Amino acid sequence: MGHPEKSEWLRLQQKSQKKYRFIVAAIGIIVLLCVVGGVGYAYLMKNKGAEINSDNNIDVSNDDKKSGDPTANGQTYFTWDKKPVNLTITPNPALKKAFYGINYGPVNATFPGCTNTLGDVIEDVKLISQLTNRIRLYGMDCHMSDWTLEAIKLLKLDMTIVPTIWVDDNDTTYKRQHDTLIDMVKKYGIDNIDGVSVGNEVLFRKEVTPEKLYGRMADVRKEINSMGFNKKLPVFTSDLGSNVDAAYVAANDIMWANVHPYFGGVPVEQAGQWTFDFFNENDVKPAKAAGKDAIISEVGWPTAGASESAAVASIPNLQTFLNTFVCDANKLNTKYYYFETFDTPWKERTWTKLEGSWGLFYDDRSLKPGITIPDCLVG
Repeated sequence: MGHPEKSEWLRLQQKSQKKYRFIVAAIGIIVLLCVVGGVGYAYLMKNKGAEINSDNNIDVSNDDKKSGDPTANGQTYFTWDKKPVNLTITPNPALKKAFYGINYGPVNATFPGCTNTLGDVIEDVKLISQLTNRIRLYGMDCHMSDWTLEAIKLLKLDMTIVPTIWVDDNDTTYKRQHDTLIDMVKKYGIDNIDGVSVGNEVLFRKEVTPEKLYGRMADVRKEINSMGFNKKLPVFTSDLGSNVDAAYVAANDIMWANVHPYFGGVPVEQAGQWTFDFFNENDVKPAKAAGKDAIISEVGWPTAGASESAAVASIPNLQTFLNTFVCDANKLNTKYYYFETFDTPWKERTWTKLEGSWGLFYDDRSLKPGITIPDCLVG
């Protein structure tokens, strides 16, 4: 048996220790709450110029900041990922608004590895706005389309986009992209949207049947144009210019055709004229017969990768193509979206060097050396 006095002493000691632990724990919780509250207050004050909620709504301020602040001097700014993003566009004399439109895909915006940021997209749009007023995008994942609209809004630009619902053989992909597009339209409206593309080169890849693709286009058209906007939004798909037939013409509000002289295997000196001849014969004629417009949705020249017959990928050949296509297309009022703004390293990693090397710029936004943007403004 235990000693009675010792047991009582132990009981009191344990009671005292429990009380002490309770007090220490309470004090610790209070201190933690104070620290968290202080950090939260500091963060809110630091980011007073921009409050971003879960819906990516951004409240931009141009309040004067303290001397030494990187966002000082009254410049419009907001904070993204704890970094100030300057909304002032500094003109680059090497860039000219020579393109009817341009294809754009944010770097690091490949689902599910979405590491792009709104700040990245803003910097891209600041550059693109000096080349064109029209942007075509390739999907809805990774905020590539809604953040482009947000950038246009924040930068106060007169620009429009053509978003794409990416279509492949996965119905889950389609539903995710479709729902994201509808949410974007509800949020931003359609004033800065020229049309919606449902898929790109789906018929070429044979991932869904023409009937299924055209049915989806009809559903999207009905859904958006029943929302009560003040204009009708054209809905179409884009595919190889050679894939245009009567069913394609009937299903599309506008004929969108990818026309690549490189894959036609022609020497670059003939590529400009080859593009006009091919497009007029295969796409413009059937479109006009149906009373519809035709647009080249992709046209360009790569700077690296395997040759295609007499077509050779190089920076000098890209310059030759720019010189022989862009200004003539503008004079002829041929509508086209140049392919493309930036090189896409993910395509090179996934497929070939050729696939990732169609940009006017490298993926770090630097203009490829030796490239001069033609000086012929779009009318």
